[in-house]
Amino acid sequence: MPGVSWWRRQDGSGGQFIEQTTHVVDLLRYTAGEVEEVYALYGSRIKHEQVEGVEVADVGTVTLRMASGLVANISNTCVLPEGAGLSQTGLTFYTDQGVLDWNPQRLRASRPGEQTEYLERANPYVQETEAFLHALRTGDGSRIKSNYADAFRTQAVTCAALESAATGMPVRIRYE
Repeated sequence: MPGVSWWRRQDGSGGQFIEQTTHVVDLLRYTAGEVEEVYALYGSRIKHEQVEGVEVADVGTVTLRMASGLVANISNTCVLPEGAGLSQTGLTFYTDQGVLDWNPQRLRASRPGEQTEYLERANPYVQETEAFLHALRTGDGSRIKSNYADAFRTQAVTCAALESAATGMPVRIRYE
């Protein structure tokens, strides 16, 4: 659970899927296309006696129906011990050709009888920050993979997930 009070308030951060998991949604959209519909279930495992002022769900799973027909599932939590979650952050694609498994440290491609792994030697968070600072300094946004309009579309997905969790119903994405 992040230690800052604004993060624990629903009106301050929007919750984990909006505040943090949004980056996984960005990556999913970047690699697999647009989301048409989401269905989300959120839960609260941390008691208010354990962490003061918690209003946001601390565990959740969201099923996303993509325009391509692909069905994705993203699960998240903010109750892991410090340092335990980074290697678990990522995307895994299961296909009839094999499996692509990505996390910030590596990409692994597995096919029948063959496995290839590509390691990321640089810190992707540092690279992301450098690309942002470069854009601010020079006006060249070519290193940024998600511009404002694209980020707005991801925000529509994450807000639809929050609505689904609140209503218990699937929500179609409105990119308006």
